[in-house]
Formats: sequence, structure tokens, C-alpha cells
Amino acid sequence: MFVRKKKISGRDYYYLVKSTRIADNSWKKIERYIGLNPPTKKEIQLFEKELSSIAHFIEFKEKILSSIINNYNQKIKRSTKDELYSFEEELLIKFTYDTNRIEGSTLSYKDTKLLLQEGISPPEKPLRDIKETENHKKAYLFMKKNLSKDITAEFILELHRLLKENVTEDAGKWRDGQVRVGNLIPINAAMIETEVNNIIKWCTENKHLYPLEFAAIFHCLFERLHSFFDGNGRIGRLLMNFILLNNNFPLVIIQNKNKRRYYTALQRADNGNYLYMVKYLVSELEQQYGYLI
Repeated sequence: MFVRKKKISGRDYYYLVKSTRIADNSWKKIERYIGLNPPTKKEIQLFEKELSSIAHFIEFKEKILSSIINNYNQKIKRSTKDELYSFEEELLIKFTYDTNRIEGSTLSYKDTKLLLQEGISPPEKPLRDIKETENHKKAYLFMKKNLSKDITAEFILELHRLLKENVTEDAGKWRDGQVRVGNLIPINAAMIETEVNNIIKWCTENKHLYPLEFAAIFHCLFERLHSFFDGNGRIGRLLMNFILLNNNFPLVIIQNKNKRRYYTALQRADNGNYLYMVKYLVSELEQQYGYLI
């Protein structure tokens, strides 16, 4: 394992690099973006230990995951058009309800279902919550329409524009000021575009990773940037599922009832530990699609 320094737009960015054996028995260099400061010896040791832990956990869960993935895709193939439409619609409603509820939406599951299926707005609920529910459906459908394409800065901005259109004035724009998220102070606004492009470059270089690990790490890296004033979680969860769906995984819904575990996973990832997020996503897959095992 070694540290690689890259100079981008005059700034130094640090990566940890490890050679590891992959599925076809060849060797591949795995890079993990660390940040603007050189990693300590302890961080290097933790990174090496974590890579091994994630690989062992995925190997341990491989049979269950393969069963879920294969049976899910068989269900899709065997469904009639009407069955597939109903199944996809239920997933969209559930996903929209949970992802918005995590961010404080007051709409119940019933409210969300009536709004998205029948166009019936729930009475005495904030207009913002109603609009963002409608907008999330548009963003979700845009994401699904563009499956198989690569993640780009333009794609991320368009998702945000669709989500926040007629809700906030900065729809489709990176934040231009400093924010604080709990104890985390994200990067300066002036660095967002560069850092987003670094993550996109990381995507290009790490597509060999197991899809669930790839999606989990990407999600954590993206959330840490906090690229927008509002909507980061919802955009991040759309992008995470964009990666999973592109790799024939079923949609993974971060359920509101499990948000404490989700937030804990994000917090641990801030310290370089992505294993907990991988474990959390596997647990959600088992809860949501366990009937397919």
C-alpha cells in the first residue's frame, strides 16, 4: 500500500492505493480518495484493514445477495406489463415516501400514494412537502430513463433542478456558501465543482468494485461534500440507486424507520470506515427482498 498525491487545478489531493486480486484472478490497484491532507500511518492501517473486512463480509453474504439479485431479475422478466407497472409504482411510492420523510416531510405513506397515483393533494399539509414529493417522482423517472449512462456533474445538477424546481431559487445549482452538518463542516463552496469531478473520476477508476461496495462508498463520498444547500440526501440516494440499478441490483430504499442506522453509517464513513454502510445496505436488501431468497 502506498500514498499517491495528485495535483489538480494547483491543489494537492491524496489517495491511498492498494493492489488487490479481483474476480478474474488478475491484480488491480484500488484507490481510496482521502482528502487534501496526507494520511497518517494510523489511517493507512485502518484503510488496509477495512478493505479486507469489506471483502470478507461480501464473500460471507454472497450467496444471499446472488439469490436476491437473480430472483429479482427473474421476477422482472416474468412479470406481465401490468404486473411490472404495479410493482415499479409501489417501489417509487415507497422510495419517495421514505427519502422525503427522512428529510422531515410531513406527508404520510397514504398521502404520498394518493398524490403520486391520483394527483390528490393532502389537505393541511405544507405546499413545499407536496411539491417536493411530486418533484422527487420527476427526478426518479429521469434517473431511470438515463440508466446505463455515466454519472456527470451535469446529470447531478439536473437531478437537483428537478427535485427543487419551484421550491427553492438555487434549483440545479451548487451551494455558494458555507454550511455545517452536525459536527461536520463540509468543504468550502469554491471547491465543490473540483471535488465533484474528483468523485466522478473515482467512479471511472473503481467500476471493478463489487457494485454494493461501489455504491456505498460513492454515496458516502458524495454526502460528505454536501454540494447543495438542500437536497443532498435525496440526490445522493437517487445516485446510489442509479449505480445499483445499472448493475442489475434491485432498488434499495433507505427506510425512515432505520434512519438512525443510516446516519450512523454516514458518520462512520466520515472517519474512513465504509464497512458499516455496506452492512446497512445489505440489511435493507434482506428486509425488502428477503421473500425472494
